[in-house]
Amino acid sequence: MTTITIPASEIRPDDLLCGVTGVPFARVSEVIGSGESCVWVSTYSLDGECWFPVSYDVGEEAIVMREELAVTGRPSKMPLRVATGTAFAVTALALVAVLSPPADAPEAPALAPVPYFSVTSDGIKPYRPTVEPRPSSHTTRAGERKALTKESIARPSSTPAAPHPIATPPADIRITYYTDCTGHAQECIDEGTLTMYGGRILAGHNFDGYQWLSRVPVGRTVRVIRGPLAGTYEVYGHQRVNRQGGEIPEFDGAPDLVLQTCEGAGTGFTLLRLK
Repeated sequence: MTTITIPASEIRPDDLLCGVTGVPFARVSEVIGSGESCVWVSTYSLDGECWFPVSYDVGEEAIVMREELAVTGRPSKMPLRVATGTAFAVTALALVAVLSPPADAPEAPALAPVPYFSVTSDGIKPYRPTVEPRPSSHTTRAGERKALTKESIARPSSTPAAPHPIATPPADIRITYYTDCTGHAQECIDEGTLTMYGGRILAGHNFDGYQWLSRVPVGRTVRVIRGPLAGTYEVYGHQRVNRQGGEIPEFDGAPDLVLQTCEGAGTGFTLLRLK
């Protein structure tokens, strides 16, 4: 979560409004609008118990804390591959520098091949190996090869495993447990828990069993049993961005609840409203 200073007209829902010292005091629920002299913002206290409006003069700046989009897919291996390639190149250059002879080093003398000698009863004679007959396809060094049986192609002991089907949402979706990790969502998501952040987002890693979060069909009812997001919701749409992480996107239709997980290299969302 980062603290930024922006024109009051650029305040967004779920921003945390801060005082002059940078300490947050309210969460933005809705930007009511701006007139000729003021910008009106509907906010709640940080515990969600109290509602109150906040106004800014036109042209006035606001200090807000804004969460980043959590990463709910597998981390990219590209940085590791780049680091490995760089380390390999540096090591190779170092070896070339160490093994290369200095420019003023004397040239090594050429070595002539030395013949082998053997000691026999007739004296010392050059060694000549005894050439044995090369075995053919029908013989071995021990004699005639036994009759060969017709070779057969080995068959697998078991059939290949069936491909994993695309995860589908449960028929009756009841969310009974999640962790409120506003301000440090990535840490909780990486621990494998369903995580609340940004005031209305429930997110989880697609490889931790939450890949269905972005695929709940339109019209399906989702019940959140307890916690700050408790209520009965209905799915009205989906959204996708072609990235993981970065700024939280603006969601279509001002959803009351967003379910998030990653889809390949992008991030998918299910959008819901209170029933």
